[in-house]
Amino acid sequence: MILHSTLGRRHRRTALTAELIFTLWFTWFLVTWLGMPDSYPAPLCPGNIPPWWPSFIPA
Repeated sequence: MILHSTLGRRHRRTALTAELIFTLWFTWFLVTWLGMPDSYPAPLCPGNIPPWWPSFIPA
């Protein structure tokens, strides 16, 4: 990764931390952007959101 090759030479821990934060953010972004597939069975989950799904996590 570009960050590791530029920052990792002197500050390895900072580069790894930044890479981890970016990876977690990018994963969260993709999951929330893609959302639930429309083919999910609606009779089991009205609105394609399970009843047990916490309201503070976007679906």
